[in-house]
Amino acid sequence: MRLNLDTLERLGWRFGLQTTEALLSELGNPHRNLRVVHVAGTNGKGSTSAFMASILKACGYKTGLYTSPHLCDIRERFRVNGTWISERDFDRITRRVLSACAKIKKQLGHLPTEFEALTAIAFCWFQEQKVDWLVLEVGLGGRLDATNAVPLPELALITPIGLEHQEILGKSLAKIATEKAGILKSGGLAATFQYKQEALQAIERIAREKGVGLWVGGRDFKHRLAGNQFHWEGPGFNQTFRLSGLPAFQITNASLAVAGIRMLVSRDLSAPVKTIQKGLAAMHWPGRMEVLQNKSLVLLDGAHNPDAAEALSFALKREYPGQKMVLLNGFLRDKDYAQCAKIMAPHTALAVVTAAPSDRAEEPLNIVRAWERAGVRALWVKDWKQALVVSRGLASAAKNPLLIMGSLYLGGECRQALIGSKGLRKI
Repeated sequence: MRLNLDTLERLGWRFGLQTTEALLSELGNPHRNLRVVHVAGTNGKGSTSAFMASILKACGYKTGLYTSPHLCDIRERFRVNGTWISERDFDRITRRVLSACAKIKKQLGHLPTEFEALTAIAFCWFQEQKVDWLVLEVGLGGRLDATNAVPLPELALITPIGLEHQEILGKSLAKIATEKAGILKSGGLAATFQYKQEALQAIERIAREKGVGLWVGGRDFKHRLAGNQFHWEGPGFNQTFRLSGLPAFQITNASLAVAGIRMLVSRDLSAPVKTIQKGLAAMHWPGRMEVLQNKSLVLLDGAHNPDAAEALSFALKREYPGQKMVLLNGFLRDKDYAQCAKIMAPHTALAVVTAAPSDRAEEPLNIVRAWERAGVRALWVKDWKQALVVSRGLASAAKNPLLIMGSLYLGGECRQALIGSKGLRKI
């Protein structure tokens, strides 16, 4: 059988580092000797990673960024100084990694998963590019995630944790937080911002056990909203920053990134205030309160769980007060779409439900019933392409904005249909 990434994708997730480490060893251990910022969490880890990468770039460092999932093109996951990997480099390194995957099957009796292979591609490319820094977003969990093959990151960041992937990570916040805190390693530095004490206590326990220097948001560093700016205060540093065109909920992610930068300054990172501001202002992260179309407003947000829906609701109240929207949505089976519907109900004139383009998509009729229980009129359109046409038409006729949410799988396909790869090749 000739291997390709689609072949690996059907194998799904495998947790544990044995396969990843064997694959990386076969490739010459490209993950070693990289200066890594490792980012885990439930919500905001992609945005926090993007803030970190943008600030490091502004400081003059050649910066790699590895994130997942992608919106429209798999190459979005691999960036150096904001620009995604070339098709030539991606194809060349993929062939090399797939060849190594075939050897791993002979060694271990199974193939690496798609995510393990993609992570290996990332390490190979970033090593080739000789990046000064690599900002590495965890795929799922932390302790057993393929990205956790890195020996000792310079810094670990953990964004707010909520209930997700409970069948894999555990049924409680404490168990999920413990899995995500698995990226903490002895001798490293870390910062976190948590809304829930159960999650914070688990992270603090792991940090103590491993001797990790941990800054906690609200205790060791603080931020507050000040108009279109935010004020950050921490050890030896007190500054006001602005974000350019980003929703207010991004301030938590920006604040955590600033904390990370300040911790790295203690290890000889050069980051003057003006470059931190430049990096924050330059950050652009598609798929989060993104305006796809101004005339007959179309918004896209990747909110797919209750915590993200709360953040989206907060942003809508601030940016579009009193406006009701047509809400095109589809969720995966493991998401709490019923609670999302309750949270989003005050903003929703009509919910158009479709199946997210994933083999893990929830049955749309179940989502329709959740909207109806939340007091929102809902209709089901089987095919997402037709659902996009229908929802745009209904929004236009009612002079309501259209909001696409519930799944980045759905959001990415809709974005591609509406504006293609605009704004994605370089962020």
